[in-house]
Amino acid sequence: MDRKAFIFDIKRNASEDGPGIRTTVFFKGCPLSCVWCHNPEGLSPGPSLSFRAEVCKASACGMRCVTVCPVGALAPAGDSLHADHALCTHCGRCAAVCTDKALELIGQWLTVDELYYRISIDKPFFRSTGGGVTASGGECTMQMEFLHDFFKKLKREGIPTAVETNGVFNFERFQRMLLPWLDLVYFDLKLVDDDASRRHTGVSNRPILDNLTRLADLATIPVIVRIPLIPGITDTDDNLKGISRFLRGQGIKSAELMPYNPLWQDKMERFGMDAKYRNRHFMSQAEIQQAINRFHSLS
Repeated sequence: MDRKAFIFDIKRNASEDGPGIRTTVFFKGCPLSCVWCHNPEGLSPGPSLSFRAEVCKASACGMRCVTVCPVGALAPAGDSLHADHALCTHCGRCAAVCTDKALELIGQWLTVDELYYRISIDKPFFRSTGGGVTASGGECTMQMEFLHDFFKKLKREGIPTAVETNGVFNFERFQRMLLPWLDLVYFDLKLVDDDASRRHTGVSNRPILDNLTRLADLATIPVIVRIPLIPGITDTDDNLKGISRFLRGQGIKSAELMPYNPLWQDKMERFGMDAKYRNRHFMSQAEIQQAINRFHSLS
């Protein structure tokens, strides 16, 4: 039987997920619960219901979605709807009858061949720009068996591969199943303090730091560390200096600092999630430069 993966997005013409023009495949499921998660639709390993109230025209469409919902998760609310995500069983019936596309079931099962077919149309861009395919998420390594087969097929077709990971994986399996088929690893490193990691991401950072240490020592391909700048959490003086010290101790001389993007909070609302961290402001150039200075300063 062909392996299948649960995918929630395929992003074409991606320019920030590796060299050249790339196609980024987003896998569902994540072992972390970051309070600032930029892809909340990727947290659950199963389907997720998206409801965009701003495009809902419930008063004009007859509300067939309310009628077909078997558990009463949808109810009229003025000219729109109220979606009770806690009741939703993700059967998809409401999305199937929603003419305004306000309701959408996120996530689909794809085989290796089906996914390859969808990305293969971008091969001319890969060849002309030195691009390729990047697996992201969620945390794509949660579907490692599928990735193994998928990356092998890409390499047979001459397509460069990359992975974006939060570092929570079994290292021996990663080394055996993925590393031989990879050209590039993006490794997220959020917090250097274990208590802070548990508080803000829901997991200890010890296996993450250990995996990065082992990967930096073993890999013969580029391993690029990425640090998301979350105001008041990861951009602090202690955290950035601590990460800098750790990286230098592993012989890693550079990292990418990723400026905060607040647009994830709108996604949280669409999926009925409560944001535990609230900041709707983009970082200013001065704030970004201050973070860079903190990272480079060990005094």
